[in-house]
Amino acid sequence: MALIIPAILETTKEGFLDKASRVVKLPGLERIQVDFGDGVFIGSKLILPADIDALNPAFEWEAHLMVKEPNDFLDYQICGFKTLIVHYEAFALADSLKKTLDSIKAMGFKTGVAINPDTPVDVLKDVYAEQYLIMSVTPGKQGQAFISTTPDRIRELRDLLPHAIIEVDGGVNETNIKQLAEAGADLICVGSALVRAEDMPGAYEKLKMEIN
Repeated sequence: MALIIPAILETTKEGFLDKASRVVKLPGLERIQVDFGDGVFIGSKLILPADIDALNPAFEWEAHLMVKEPNDFLDYQICGFKTLIVHYEAFALADSLKKTLDSIKAMGFKTGVAINPDTPVDVLKDVYAEQYLIMSVTPGKQGQAFISTTPDRIRELRDLLPHAIIEVDGGVNETNIKQLAEAGADLICVGSALVRAEDMPGAYEKLKMEIN
């Protein structure tokens, strides 16, 4: 069964603490994603890992780096992230991406690679990572409309890499989460439909019901 992952996108430490404090109370939650942006790869600057205190070790925390050619991962390690996801498009050369993934793994992280909606899925066939993230919106802002071709891209990646851990992120809500799970997504990130919901626990239960 697909796993629901709350995705926190924030520009301030206060905003992050507010959302995180509510997210960690969701029953049965295993994993949480935090978005980071440098204002270069995406248009906005988001919270820095240095602004985050030690993360609750009861959860698997993953960092989604919407960052141009990231190369410093120590702060992510200090605050307790377990998985780092970098973007395929953030690197000018395939060799640079490989070296970065090697560096991330050498520091003890699990590795992930994300692709934007307009990037062909088959670029991932020669990229080794422990999980692959298909963006279902243009990265950088929560609340965008879901791109309807995403389930087809998940199926394409599943055919290409049958044993891969496939994650999807962007515009996910209770109207489309079932089709993402049925297409073969293992991990489904939910941003504004969950973390901005007035009744977060209620929204979480509705999402779980859809994929069950």
